[in-house]
Order: sequence, then structure tokens, then C-alpha cells
Amino acid sequence: MPKDLDELRERIRRIDDQILRLVAERLEAARAAGRQKREAGVPLRDWDVERAVLDRAAQTAAELGLSPTTVRSLIQVLIAAARAEQERISYSTYQGSAESIAVIGGEGRMGRWFVDFFRNQGHRVSVSDPADPDSASLENATAGTSLAVIATPPDAVPGVLDRLASSGYRGTAFDIASLKEHLRPAITRAAESGLSVTSIHPMFGPDTKTLADHVICVCDCGDTQAAHRVRDLFTDTAATIVELSLEEHDRVILYVLGLSHLVNLLFAKVLMNGNAEFASLDRVGSTTFRAQVETASTVIGEDPGLYYMIQRLNPFTAGLYEALRREFDELSGWILDDDREHFTEMMMRGREWMRRPEDPTGG
Repeated sequence: MPKDLDELRERIRRIDDQILRLVAERLEAARAAGRQKREAGVPLRDWDVERAVLDRAAQTAAELGLSPTTVRSLIQVLIAAARAEQERISYSTYQGSAESIAVIGGEGRMGRWFVDFFRNQGHRVSVSDPADPDSASLENATAGTSLAVIATPPDAVPGVLDRLASSGYRGTAFDIASLKEHLRPAITRAAESGLSVTSIHPMFGPDTKTLADHVICVCDCGDTQAAHRVRDLFTDTAATIVELSLEEHDRVILYVLGLSHLVNLLFAKVLMNGNAEFASLDRVGSTTFRAQVETASTVIGEDPGLYYMIQRLNPFTAGLYEALRREFDELSGWILDDDREHFTEMMMRGREWMRRPEDPTGG
């Protein structure tokens, strides 16, 4: 091994150590800022500050002759790590009055997430789960509670709402189902019976550790007080709250979950039924292929029953399938008919359409 190369590697190692020590110093400063935010009641996430940090980094990158893409990616990772550290500080320091909360379906993966989250926030939590015969009954678990979270599969939510309404429950109930329109009749019945009810959709999975960079949809069910009460449970986190009507939610989820799941399922299905073994494809896989395989593997690894319901229960699914057939026919037609012009135009329009407003590079 050339001596000069050994010396350069040692120099790189020392620089890496310095970088990591600076990252640790940056995170400690972020934690201190998080404590001050908590004491001052300042929101954990400030988009203007994050944008200013990225702009400053871009300017420094230009001065140093560094790749703006590389620098932007690095700073975004540091910002995300800082947000996660700040959220951990306030994760168990809920500023409101402690609630008594029942989690129905609390033995499921998302149910357990909510049980842990609420307990970390200082709330008192009881659990009922229809799938567990040893679990407390719904009536016993909800007795004396102020909130009831319905974390059952989407098709079971209407029945739970009906039971809560018929039991005379006087707390606020909310579901976390991935689809909403099929709940409308049950929500209407519950509201007419006097039940305080609203609906949310956490846009993350049960392995989530903090809510930084995650979205929670709050759906308007006609009870503003219930919606505000549930929304307040997440005030001290870095979650982004998006307010939607029940119909708006399902129209958005049609693409955000329905289409993205379907495309990845089709990708996996075509590969499985093709003529090549996965190992032979993976051995020569491109960057795009490997990224797509990673995403498809995540989808395939999820609960088939839930993913089936996301396709089946959305009232707008048939329209999506028709649009998918139509767009596929047009795209494949351009290629088979040697129509380079329309193919190119579509790609250029797609780049423009997908450019995020806060990101002038579109990255």
C-alpha cells in the first residue's frame, strides 16, 4: 500500500472525527433551542428558519465550490436530526391537562403506537381489543375516559362507533382509519345520538419514533370542538396537521396511498411472473431499480388485509383504475408508434408539475 495513500486515509479519518464531533455539538445546540421553544410555547417547526438555513448553506457551497445538491442533502439530514432531538424533549411533556384515554384496538400495531404515545405524554390509558379475548370489554375500557381512540381495521370502525353511541359514551371518540367516506353513515348516526366524534388519519406507520416530518390529517365531521380537542393532543409535537373534509381525504388518499400502493404491487407482480429470478435482476440492478425494489418490498411487507381495504373501500377507486388504464395506453402508444415528441413533452411537463414551491431546484 503506498505510504501517501495511508496518510491520506488517516487524514480523512481525522476529518470524519471532527465532522462527527461538530454534528454532536450542533445537536446539543438544537436540544437547547428545543428546551427554550418548549418554555416559550414556540412551535417546534419553523419553515422560514429551515429555508434560511438551506439558503445560507447554498451560498456557502457556492463559495467553497461544493455541489449544491450534496450540500442541500447534508443540511436537510442535519435539520431532520435536530427536529427529532427537539421533539424528544417535548414528546413526554404534554402541556395540557392529562386525559383518560381508551384505545380500542390497542393490541394492533398502530393501536400499540397510540398507547405508547399517550402514555409518554402523561395520559392515563386503558386498552380494549376485539381481537384479544383476554382484553377488557369496550364498555369497561371506556368507562370514565374522556377520549376513545378507534384503532381497529377500517371496516370495523362503523360497528365500534355504533357501540360507543348505544352505550351512551360521553367522551370524544375518533378513529384513525385510512379511509373515511365509508364511515360517514356511522359518524352521522353517532353524532345524532349525541356522541362527540371526529376523525384523523396518521400518515405514518407503527415504527415511527417521533412525529417530525410526519402528517396527521384531521377530518371535519361537523363537530368543531371535538376536532380541536383531538388536534390539541399533537400540539407539542413536530407533526404537520392537515385539515380535510371526509370526501377530500379519500380523494387525496386515492393517489397518496391507493395509486402508490397499486403501482408498487404491479411492479412486484410483473417481476414475480416474469422469466427472470430476482437474484439475477438484483445483481445488475440500476439505482432506479434498487430504489423501486426497496419501496415495493416495503409495500409487500405490509398487512394485506389493510392494503386490500385501502383499494376496495375508497369510493373513487374505479375512476383511478380507469385513469390508469387510459394513461398507460397513451404512454405505451407513444413508444410503440415512435412518438418521441409527445413522450418528451410529458416528461418535461412532469418535472415542472412535481417541482415543490419551496424548492427552486425541484429536488
